[in-house]
Amino acid sequence: MFAYLQESERKAYNPRSFCKTYTMDKQPLNTGEQKDMTEFFTDLISKLEEMSPEMRKLVKSLFGGVLTNNVVSLDCPHVSRTLEEFYTVRCQVTDMKNLNESLDEVTVKDMLEGDNMYTCSKCQKKVRAEKRACFKRLPRILCFNTMRYTFNMVTMLKEKVNTHFSFPLRLDMSQYMEKNLMGPDKLKDDDEDDKMQILGEYEDNDSYDYELIGVTVHTGTADGGHYYSFIRDRLHKSENGQDKWYLFNDAEVKSFDPSQIAQECFGGEMTSKTYDSVTDKFMDFSFEKTNSAYMLFYERCSPRPEDGEKKLDLVDQTVDQPKFNFELTKELEEWIWQDNTQFLQDKNILDHTYFGFMWQICGYIPTTLPKDPENLVSLNAAQLSTSFVLETLIHAKEKPTMLQWIELLTKQFNSCPGACEWFLDHMAESDWWPQQILIKCPNQMVRQMFQRLLIHVITQLRSSHEDLYLVPLIEGEDGEIDVGELGSKSCVTRFIKKMLSIIEHGVRPHSKYLTEYFAFLLEFAKMGDEECIFMIHINAISTMINFYLGQKAQENYVEIPSDDEDDEVITITDDAYKPLSLEKMITLIAVLVEKSRGEDKQLHISDKDYSAIIGGKGFPFLFNQIRDAINLRQTCNLIFSLSRWNEQLAVAIVTMVFSAIKKLSIEHSQPFFKLLSMLVEFGGGPPGLPPFTQYCLQRFWDLTKSCPQPCLEWMSSQVTRNKLASHWILNQRESWVEPYLIANNNARVRNAAAMLLISLVPSNHFRQTFRATRSIVSPHKESAMSSEAVIVLHQIYEHLLSLLSRAKLYVDPQAHGTSKLTSYFAVMSYCLISRTEKLMFGRLFQDLWNLFQPKLCEPQISMHHNKQALMYFWYQACVDCPENIMKIVSNPNVCKQIAYNYILADHDDQDVLMFNRIMLPSYYGLLRMCCQQSRVFTRQLASHQNINWAFQNIAPYPTKYAAAVDELFKMMRLMATKYSDSSEEEVRSINSFKKNTSQMFLNMLDARSGWQTLISVLKILVDTDNDRLFLIYQGGLQMMSEAFNNLHVMYHEATACHVTGDIVDLLTIILPVLKVLRHFHDKKSSGSDIQTVFQNWRDRMEFVKKLLTLLNSFTPPEIRQISIEVLREMVIIFQSECVHTMVPMLTQAHVSFQESNLPVPTPGPYFPRRGQKPIGSKSNIRPPRPQFNMMLHSSQVEATKGVDENYDCALSEFFLPYHSLVDLICRVAVNQQILNEHIINLSAVVAVEGVPLHSAFFAKLWYEIYHSEVDRNCIRILCSSSYFIEYVDSVLLDERLSLNNHNIYQFFCNFFPKVYQQVLNDQGKSLLDSLVASVTAEKSAIENVRYQQDLLNICERINGDLRAMLLIFSVQPPKKMNPLLMDSLHYILSICRENQQQRAEAARIQSRKRSGSESPEELTDSTEATPSKKRRVSGKDSADEAEDRDSSSDVEIIPDDTPPKKEEVKSPEKEEEKVSSGENSESDTKIQENSSQSDSEKPGPSTSKDSKDSKEEESSDSKEPENETEKESEEKVERQNSSESRQSSDEVPRQKERPTIVDLVAKQIDSIFSLIEKH
Repeated sequence: MFAYLQESERKAYNPRSFCKTYTMDKQPLNTGEQKDMTEFFTDLISKLEEMSPEMRKLVKSLFGGVLTNNVVSLDCPHVSRTLEEFYTVRCQVTDMKNLNESLDEVTVKDMLEGDNMYTCSKCQKKVRAEKRACFKRLPRILCFNTMRYTFNMVTMLKEKVNTHFSFPLRLDMSQYMEKNLMGPDKLKDDDEDDKMQILGEYEDNDSYDYELIGVTVHTGTADGGHYYSFIRDRLHKSENGQDKWYLFNDAEVKSFDPSQIAQECFGGEMTSKTYDSVTDKFMDFSFEKTNSAYMLFYERCSPRPEDGEKKLDLVDQTVDQPKFNFELTKELEEWIWQDNTQFLQDKNILDHTYFGFMWQICGYIPTTLPKDPENLVSLNAAQLSTSFVLETLIHAKEKPTMLQWIELLTKQFNSCPGACEWFLDHMAESDWWPQQILIKCPNQMVRQMFQRLLIHVITQLRSSHEDLYLVPLIEGEDGEIDVGELGSKSCVTRFIKKMLSIIEHGVRPHSKYLTEYFAFLLEFAKMGDEECIFMIHINAISTMINFYLGQKAQENYVEIPSDDEDDEVITITDDAYKPLSLEKMITLIAVLVEKSRGEDKQLHISDKDYSAIIGGKGFPFLFNQIRDAINLRQTCNLIFSLSRWNEQLAVAIVTMVFSAIKKLSIEHSQPFFKLLSMLVEFGGGPPGLPPFTQYCLQRFWDLTKSCPQPCLEWMSSQVTRNKLASHWILNQRESWVEPYLIANNNARVRNAAAMLLISLVPSNHFRQTFRATRSIVSPHKESAMSSEAVIVLHQIYEHLLSLLSRAKLYVDPQAHGTSKLTSYFAVMSYCLISRTEKLMFGRLFQDLWNLFQPKLCEPQISMHHNKQALMYFWYQACVDCPENIMKIVSNPNVCKQIAYNYILADHDDQDVLMFNRIMLPSYYGLLRMCCQQSRVFTRQLASHQNINWAFQNIAPYPTKYAAAVDELFKMMRLMATKYSDSSEEEVRSINSFKKNTSQMFLNMLDARSGWQTLISVLKILVDTDNDRLFLIYQGGLQMMSEAFNNLHVMYHEATACHVTGDIVDLLTIILPVLKVLRHFHDKKSSGSDIQTVFQNWRDRMEFVKKLLTLLNSFTPPEIRQISIEVLREMVIIFQSECVHTMVPMLTQAHVSFQESNLPVPTPGPYFPRRGQKPIGSKSNIRPPRPQFNMMLHSSQVEATKGVDENYDCALSEFFLPYHSLVDLICRVAVNQQILNEHIINLSAVVAVEGVPLHSAFFAKLWYEIYHSEVDRNCIRILCSSSYFIEYVDSVLLDERLSLNNHNIYQFFCNFFPKVYQQVLNDQGKSLLDSLVASVTAEKSAIENVRYQQDLLNICERINGDLRAMLLIFSVQPPKKMNPLLMDSLHYILSICRENQQQRAEAARIQSRKRSGSESPEELTDSTEATPSKKRRVSGKDSADEAEDRDSSSDVEIIPDDTPPKKEEVKSPEKEEEKVSSGENSESDTKIQENSSQSDSEKPGPSTSKDSKDSKEEESSDSKEPENETEKESEEKVERQNSSESRQSSDEVPRQKERPTIVDLVAKQIDSIFSLIEKH
């Protein structure tokens, strides 16, 4: 091998011959099995060591070292030393980081003490001692074996350790030497002289520094992989003076960067980017490397003085190294020389330049020569081309011109018949080309090319040679044809005979590449009858059969002679199927047999061929090819050809097939069943074909007794397509159904019988959807079936029902087990496709009951599968069939006993769990249907102990028994339902059941884990106030809050958003319970009991906090709405607690949101947006961490109010319920007299956020507070709040349209005079400019108005601007008016007057039309009830008017002479009732007024009482002059007089009606003009 590496011209050495020669453990190397490299290395150097004493010394000096095992006694002076030679050092990798740690582990000190004390051989006593291994001598080349392979004692498998393990490029071994680890006094040994002999064989060197020179890497697993090496070049340096490293990987050798050693050799993990489709991101994915260092090679460095210092250098550089040179033997030298010669010759011949030269010689030059009458040039060119292509070109790795050469050969053969004859004659004399190309070539394209070339050549010669195929036809004395002389006159037939001789002597059936060989023979046979007759006469059939059966060679294996080094010795195994390459052979035999049939309908083949086909005991040829499943279709055709007009042979073949099935295993008998399927599928085949179906059916039951499962499965496939078999099996159901479906002990046989029954029904859908084991969670769906299918189904079903009485014989668990009836009931359950089948069961109900009770229900068996299957059938038979249910409830014995059924609730046993998941839904579903049918049965079952047991042990586990728990709760609902005709006794029984069951669940359940069961129970059992009161006194509120806490945590987990519905259900239950609690709390009749309830509900404020965290835009609206409703109830019940709990939390959230300088965070998916599509209820939106977020920033509003009605509604639905909650909190604080600065700031900051919504809660509240006897200090705190100033600014600057709201305008009339200086000082000029610009713009809009509705919309906007202007002018009269503003106001006023006149004229016309048919009184009433079309306002106006009416209806009008009474905010209970009844809940304070003047008639921004209160406040707070207030009062009177005078001067008579928005605009403009005239 090394001589070859030195002298060969090849790129690499193929070690195949070395592997065949080298042995380990006296066995040749198996190149297909992974060997441990360390074992091979040790074995190799051991063999080198044994070659000679010189080699032994060399090996020991290079690789041999000495390890000492020292035991140092601590109680005596003795030291025990044991020397151990080594070639490799084993290094532990597991739990080690690097090589140094592993060496520390090798030389670690172990203490021998206690029970493990050392027995000193000198003292003969137990002593304490230290045990340690040390290195005594180190070799020149130190080899380390990293122990990457371990054996897992748990899995009992060999595993590879891929953890990170590093090693240095330079290693210092001095710290592991004996003289450094052991003291000098302990190095003395009594046996020192004896051990010096061992040490004398090793070199002694004081240098312990080593440098890495090589690494062997293993990639793969412990069972298989690949080795390659990194080796340092110690003789040559790189240009920069660094060492060169090379990668040696099989035949590949290339440079390697040593800086990559850590990445390539240390192992550990590597990270890769992997795309995650869920997150739509590239994620970092870590996995273990499979490549890591397995052996390390270090070489000793020796000190060399240089420049006064010692410098380490390699030993091999300090001495003169001899050149690598070997003296070769003459034989070895000659062998390498010949190999080099052949290699260089092949290299030159396979060169593409040579290919081009040959193309010119063969293809171009012959065309330039003159025509030769004898075609010698063409013949020679064809011969040369053929030889070049078949002997040279096909062996090249790259064959780009192969197609061109084949086309050239085709043309040459077409033009020269002599070339064709030469080609076939040459191969008839020597089979080298056919063997090497058609049989042994691994390239399929080359084999197919050669096959097509042969067929083409024979086709060219057929016309001239077909008459010679059977010449000379010489018959012997016995009538046999002389095969030796037949066809000798034609090169075609001689070649065919040569091809057949190849398989007689050259190859074996296991050869890899026989497909093209037999394909060629088959194509030749298909050319015509002459070819087939010739092959029949030369006994081609027997030749191929003998080749297949291998009668000519009995050895175990055979090696095909070949020059291809990749060919392997292949062992023939008896059980292995033959390769698929023999398929064409079977086809050829079948074709030849059928072609031999003469006019007498008999086969005319030789006795030799006939005997080869059907000769021998048990038809060995047919048996073997069927077993090998080579080509079953052609085997079937062969059998048909052999048995036509030969029924005796057909019977014998069928008998052989059935006998083979009996003898073989199920797996090996499958090809025989497939053949049977092919034999029986031809009902009416060619003439003379025997009735194979009848032959098979006659022997079927006999075969079924010995192998029932495969026979039944095979018959299941046959009855679907063979009507004869289907009718035959159906008519014999009496004889086989019970033995195989019920009585057989093998479950697979019973399942196969069930499948056979289902297959008898002529319906593809019915067959395909059947499963032997079905569960209640996947019931059979009805499907349309033909009348024929229904008839067959009923025949099967009736027979199965008739077996119910006999099924009792198979239910004894001791004798028959617990699953013999499962397939039986599975088929019956599957047959229930309509009510007809269910009613058919009714007459045999008693047989089923006798089978169930007591044989199945009473035995204490945890998993009784017979009972499970029966219960499922019984349930399915009663679904939608009350007649069958009546048979249960009308039978007293059944009603009494049906509840007794042994059930084991072992929730930890998975087998029992799966059993109950199928059985319990059927059982409880059956009981539930009985309860639906009979109320007497319901009451009887409700008090049964087994049902209570089910409620206790099954109902609390909905995740384990989902369907069963659902049926239990349906049954519970029936038991808790009261009917209109229920008797008193029945009602008492129901109440008792509800009370007892509720108490049982409340005492038993852990709400934190059983929240799902708790919700289901409460939804059913708690539906009246008495039930809710009982729940309260039983501690239900605490349990429900615990359940809510758990759901709250789950809801905010990443994968648990499915609890949305459960949260809504739980809060929906809690809400009416709280209302009942409030009702009884208000009565105060049982105060001590209620206080006890309050004390028991410890987590009520925690419950409130968690409810608040559900108020955000990530929470679905259904949760948000019910949470707000529950919070309102909590505020009303626990007023002071809720205020003190909620206000700090809400205030901090709102203030932080408003004062934050950060960008507004992106809201959740449920935040209102324009054009937003509704989000599905099952959308998996992950909520953020629990947090409250119902804040609204002006930048988040996408459109002002009035632009998009749908968007306005969405905003209102989202925010107004929360604003109403804040309003309720403030009112409760007022009533409880705990209104403080925090609550006032909360009210103001929420009001700021409600400005874009035109929310009137804040204005209504403080208007009522202003007119009540609440502490005036609250008003001063409000007016000093920056949020209140911001609220006023926002309304006047951005949302003046909201001033059309009566409550907001009233509020501004009272409070704006208190803060106008702060507002106008900052925004006065810009505000007035904005008003002027807005009014001017609206004037332009009025000029272009075309419709009445557009005019009303514009007037609504103008009215807001005018009201803002009046507010400003009332406290800061204008010194000079803008002319543009005056022109706009005059024009707008004129339009309003014109509109008023048009409406009045329309009213008069309408009155005249109705005066003829109605009395004046009726006319007046009708006119007041129905305004004219011209003055009809929009829905928005109507809504505003309705709001005005609602708000004014809450004001209590008190005469002037009535003394004012103390006012307070209405009780929250009444306010809550208003909310629930749809009334306006914004006014809850009774307001006293000194004037009965209506809101619509007030021309100015303040009333007389407003002026009075304003005077008082100004005198106490602002200390402004008193005459200011008197002036305002006078101005108001003058404005009123002016307005009344203008109204009286109006010529248009007006009806007594509520003013429209146009009237209000006109009135506001009049008031402005009055102020202007005054000033």
